[in-house]
Amino acid sequence: MSINQDELKQQIDMICLERGLETEEVMDAIEKAIAGAFRKEMGEKEKEYKAEFDFNTGKYSLYEITQIVDEVEDEDKQINIINARLYNPDAKIGELIKKEILIDNEVAFGRIASQVARQVLFQSINSTRHTKILQKYKDRVGDVVSVEVDYFKKGGYVVKLGQTNGFINRDNLLPGSLDRFKAGQIVKALIVGIDEDAKGNSKITLSRTHPDFVKAIIRNEVPEVDSDLVNIDKIVREPGNRTKILVSSNEEDNIDPVGAILGRKNTRITNITREINSQMREKLDIIEYNPEDLELMIMDALEPAEIEKVEIDEENKVATVYCYEEEARLAVGRGGVNIKLASRLLDYELNVKTIEGQKPESSDVPEIIS
Repeated sequence: MSINQDELKQQIDMICLERGLETEEVMDAIEKAIAGAFRKEMGEKEKEYKAEFDFNTGKYSLYEITQIVDEVEDEDKQINIINARLYNPDAKIGELIKKEILIDNEVAFGRIASQVARQVLFQSINSTRHTKILQKYKDRVGDVVSVEVDYFKKGGYVVKLGQTNGFINRDNLLPGSLDRFKAGQIVKALIVGIDEDAKGNSKITLSRTHPDFVKAIIRNEVPEVDSDLVNIDKIVREPGNRTKILVSSNEEDNIDPVGAILGRKNTRITNITREINSQMREKLDIIEYNPEDLELMIMDALEPAEIEKVEIDEENKVATVYCYEEEARLAVGRGGVNIKLASRLLDYELNVKTIEGQKPESSDVPEIIS
């Protein structure tokens, strides 16, 4: 049995070029389509069929597939090992038996097969292409990509991602008006995974709120981070409000990790903040990881507040910080965000106590009242 070889070969070459597929992948789709056409037109829907197609000759063969089992549960797809050995003494459980099918009306089925090559075939090819694209992006989970906004749908944005689409849902968008986009707008987002719904449809999920989004932006902007000379040890984030980043470097490299991320005249941190959101509403605090000076780390983690004194209970991982009233408000932050993020960053419970009186002009600190 055969299909018009020249015509099909041209179609296969065109499909490979347009869809980015290999010849073998299209061949597999052809074989599945031919087997499916036979089942629909001449076979039995309960049975399993397989087609084998020879690209060089344009000829194909059809087989009924039966699996060898110890105990038959499905007579349409299985055969008992004893009966199988009547045909092949070397037959083993789990092997497949292929029985070639000879079609009486080859011309009629040839027309059906040609239709399949043009119609049903494309469904299988699209599925193969989609699977290949998804596999490509599975390997890129954790990367930041630039996507084009397509349209708004059910609480999120469908975006164009290369040859496929992705989705940024409401939970993965910055709050309020910070992430309101128009069709055609180019935005950056983090690939966080490939989700599959109950129907088996897969989609690429992206995020602009994940802490790793900030981490990836920094890596793209700061060569010292990209080359692992500067380490990002931890990131805690309140998307759209504030992010605190714990950084370090190897002693032998003699690199200032905070300065590397800030950049000369704060140019790098400005670019990073703009990449996260064009309105630059989210504040980024960079804190050097220095476990030998926990007091200094706590003070830095509560910036922009100026802390006068820190009392640390290492056993219970609790620290009390003392500062003047104006600074206390900064330490806590609007809605308590600043102190909550600092606590999460250092894994310490932080409490603020206010020093009575006005902050003096000199560096002398009055007695602290609990």
